[in-house]
Order: sequence, then structure tokens, then C-alpha cells
Amino acid sequence: MEAIKSNITFKKLTKENCTNYKNVRKIFAKYKKQTLCNHGEAPGSKKMFYNLFDSIIASLPKDKTKYFIVMHADKELLGFALIETADRDVVDIPFSYGSVHDFYISPKHRHKGFGRILNEYIEKIFKENGTNTVLLYPDPVSGIDFWRAMGYCNTGIHQGWGHFLVYKKHLTENEHTAEIDKAIEQLVTPTDTIGINPYNKQQMKEVFKVWKEYCKQANRKPHKNDVRKMAFSARKNRNVHFSALYYKGNVIGFTYKAENEISHILPEYEKQEFHL
Repeated sequence: MEAIKSNITFKKLTKENCTNYKNVRKIFAKYKKQTLCNHGEAPGSKKMFYNLFDSIIASLPKDKTKYFIVMHADKELLGFALIETADRDVVDIPFSYGSVHDFYISPKHRHKGFGRILNEYIEKIFKENGTNTVLLYPDPVSGIDFWRAMGYCNTGIHQGWGHFLVYKKHLTENEHTAEIDKAIEQLVTPTDTIGINPYNKQQMKEVFKVWKEYCKQANRKPHKNDVRKMAFSARKNRNVHFSALYYKGNVIGFTYKAENEISHILPEYEKQEFHL
């Protein structure tokens, strides 16, 4: 293992050298599919992620803030990371920050220090580009403990657990550090309201419980496919919205907006100040 660590090489992936790392595309697709499943999202097809990989590589020459880093030893792929040194898409604050979009370590090399080595390398890139703060969405299955060990902390954003948690790390302190923290704190709420994913079985199950409560009050009979049909309708029609209200990781209400609006909060939460 030490022999491998002493032989580690990092390479910035480009359109020109991508053919030298043919297995990265396949591994990236598998990794993305598993990551979305871990987040409770629709996994999609391998072709979709192949196309995503190709579009990322094609965009790298134009976007000087993005880096796709491959870590390997000789011909063995150890891991990769997709980072952005000046981002504004993770959270909406009036400051740019670094972001880690993807971070992968080969399964047989996990829990052996390779993740820390890759993280130290991308942090070096951030600092070289003047990036002081980094934000990311940790994988809820395999990422939270790792990123905490790397010095990241939970910002509190999405603490209702209706959406991806946001973690933060200040690599260096500067005149904007306190302002960034304050801007992030203003985004923290005790609940989350997010769109309902028809492929997320756990979410669908929880929403259906609330739906049954609503039907009981509205004197209508609930059908097992009601929630799924509403969710797919919202996916296909941009004028239709179907959202779940989360509180401490559980769905406590929903709102469905089509021609008319239907909304409901579980009775035990009605007296609290929750808003759909």
C-alpha cells in the first residue's frame, strides 16, 4: 500500500488526454448512478451519465474554474474529483466559493488514506486559485463521516433533510469569511419544502401517509397510485407543482398546484408555524 502511495500521480483530465483514461467514463457513470440512489433520486441510465461525462469534459476548456482531477498509480485508477473554484450554484449567496461536485475513491482503496490524499490535492488547487471557502453536498450514505474528518461542518441548510445537506469548510480566513457565514446562516430554516420525486420510494411512502390524512378530511377515497400520478404530472408539466414539507427528516405535509391547489399538514403540526 505504501508503494502505491509513493507512486501516486495526479492528472487534470482534458478532451485531449481523456482517451488515456478510458475506464474513468465507465466508473463515473456507475458512481453517479449510485450517488443519486443514495440521495433518493432517480438513478437514470448509464447512457445518461456517459453523456454527462462527455459534456463535462467538453466544457472544461471553456470553463477555467472547473477541474476534473484523476488520481492514479501507474495504470491503476485510485480516484477522481470534479471541482469548481468559483461557484454560485450550491447555495444562493452574494459571494463565490469553491465546490466539490464529485469525489470518488476506488472501493478497494477506501479507508486507507487515499481519500485524504486526494482531498489535500484539490485543496491545494483551491488555494492556488484564491478560493477561501468550499461548499459541498456529502453523500448521505458514504460521505458525511469522511467530510467531517476532512474538517467540513454542517451549515444547517436543509436540516429538515428534505434535500441534500450542505457542508462547509474555510480553507483560509479573509475579510469576507464572516460575511459568508452570516449569509449562509440566513438560509437556515427548521424545515424544507422540495419537489416530490416519483422514483424516491421512501418519499412516496411518506407523502402517501399525508395524502391519506387529507383524503380522510376531504371525504374522498385515496388510491395507491394517486401520489405517483401527481408526481409524474409535476415532472412532465412545468405548470404543475408537487412539493413535500419536511421537518426533521420526515414529511409532515404537501402542496399540489395544478388547476387548483391542494395542501395539507398533518394534524399534530397544524398549530405550529409551518408554511407550505
